Amino acid sequence: MLLMGVCNPTGEEDSYNGLYMTQTELARVVSDSKMRGIPVKTEHAGSEVGRVLTSFLDAKGNLNCVMELSQSSLASCLAQGFVRDGLALDLSLGYTVDIQNTDNNLQAMEKKIVEVSLVRKGARSGCHITAYQDEGRNVVFKNQNAWVTFDMT
Repeated sequence: MLLMGVCNPTGEEDSYNGLYMTQTELARVVSDSKMRGIPVKTEHAGSEVGRVLTSFLDAKGNLNCVMELSQSSLASCLAQGFVRDGLALDLSLGYTVDIQNTDNNLQAMEKKIVEVSLVRKGARSGCHITAYQDEGRNVVFKNQNAWVTFDMT
């Protein structure tokens, strides 16, 4: 099964010092292919159910990714069913943040993406699966206006 969706909303301003990603950091994730090959999990736990194939920023600056769920394990087959049945249609980006403490001031440093999870309810608004496709079948769009993801101008 192929999945596509928003895994992180538009980034923060470059002056932002916190745990969320800035728009510049998101652009670097895409340009450096930092998401390619990272694991897909369910609810940030258990075994890997797939891998990220690629990522891109949409017209609004949201980080999107295309994922492929494997068919080689019970966990991945269950995850596919959760998507088809609408039980897990949100996405959550798992990443670490290095924090530096200088003169009692905390500074968010490097952020490293470690996985994308299929979740029942995501923590960030707007992070959800927009489309999926089973092998040999038509694409199923989960968003009323899925074409909004693509800049058609």
